[in-house]
Amino acid sequence: MRTVSVPTLSAHAVQRLITTGQTRTEVLQCCDLELRGTGLTAVVGHSGSGKSSFLMCLSGLDKPTSGTVVLNGRDIYRQSRAQRARMLRQEIGFVFQQYNLVPFLSVEENISLPFQLNHVAIPRDAIGQLIDAFGLGRRRKAPARTLSGGEQQRTALCRALALRPSIVFADEPTGALDSQSSQLVLSTLRRMANEGQMIVMVTHDLSAAALADSIVIMHDGRTVKHLGATNSRQLLGLMTGLRA
Repeated sequence: MRTVSVPTLSAHAVQRLITTGQTRTEVLQCCDLELRGTGLTAVVGHSGSGKSSFLMCLSGLDKPTSGTVVLNGRDIYRQSRAQRARMLRQEIGFVFQQYNLVPFLSVEENISLPFQLNHVAIPRDAIGQLIDAFGLGRRRKAPARTLSGGEQQRTALCRALALRPSIVFADEPTGALDSQSSQLVLSTLRRMANEGQMIVMVTHDLSAAALADSIVIMHDGRTVKHLGATNSRQLLGLMTGLRA
């Protein structure tokens, strides 16, 4: 596996067009981003602003119509399909709104999947510690289909963090969680950023965004503001101003 000492992520003039019949919709328009080193970055914006679409392009899961995305020094979309798949497995972690767990596999087996896909030994002790840290110890052998929404999201987060990827992309990681589970997820993402990972999180929750080291505000498919740490009241004011 490739070792990355300082994670980097940059996007330049990213555009995404979607064609449906005779209609072309510009989902993203000339979006830019420049991140270097560890930390937590929040991407915020009103519904329909393009947050999740931008995250999909940044993470290598959806090729933009034009523009470049460079992750750890390599243009993702200039890689071969096999090279990009290897990057996604080894250097990137994902946390989705839909969880994307294998329903008939247990919590432990779902978290172990990245190791199996990368053909490396499964560190069962480390996985056990991760499971316990997320309060899933009693559900360790339970099939994913029997878990609550909060338990599924915590399992998905464990899976994303298990290989300690250099960059983790999280799309609304607390969107379907209760307050207690949300706090656990956010504190874990914050801790992982402090311990040497780059976390890029899309969220509609301005209180969650206020935990970030840097914030990107999107509006009408564009990245319109790049900020340092900002409290939720200031964010609300800035976003309200965009609608004026």
